[in-house]
Amino acid sequence: MHYADGISTPCEDVLPYQFKGCSDLNTTHFFNRMIKAENPDFIVFTGDNIFGSDATYAVKSLNAAFAPAIASGIPWAAVLGNHDQESTLSREGVMKYIVTMQHTLSQLNPSSPNMIDGFGNYNLEVGGVEGSNLQNKSILNLYYLDSGDYSTVPSIHGYGWIKTSQQVWFKQTSLKLQ
Repeated sequence: MHYADGISTPCEDVLPYQFKGCSDLNTTHFFNRMIKAENPDFIVFTGDNIFGSDATYAVKSLNAAFAPAIASGIPWAAVLGNHDQESTLSREGVMKYIVTMQHTLSQLNPSSPNMIDGFGNYNLEVGGVEGSNLQNKSILNLYYLDSGDYSTVPSIHGYGWIKTSQQVWFKQTSLKLQ
């Protein structure tokens, strides 16, 4: 989404002729229309929720970015993108804040004896429909993995990636849930 400071932040990823008058408020309006039209049971935010370099105060930008989901009362979950920490909170700080927000199912990291790289690595199990023979059974697992921000390897430039510890956690969790 690349949300930042509201009306003062221009839209990202639009054509030049669309730029004039386009701000974060367009994103908020679109998001509200989408929720109303689709009436989802669950909302997922897939990273770059705020555009850190344009967000002068991370908490304010996070509140605004997730406001439509919170106002709807619909459960939601988020994972971090590579720009979420570029404002006034660290990656850990951003995720710690997200997990305190209303209606979120987001998690900081699973409780595990082994260290897992990143923040916001977790899975959510989706149960069967109430009243069906799949009630109280996990029919779908949604995995959220923090792909990091930037490379920490001097010889590799650019963005981060899923680390071995996360792959191990994913495999162990998947096997346990089968």
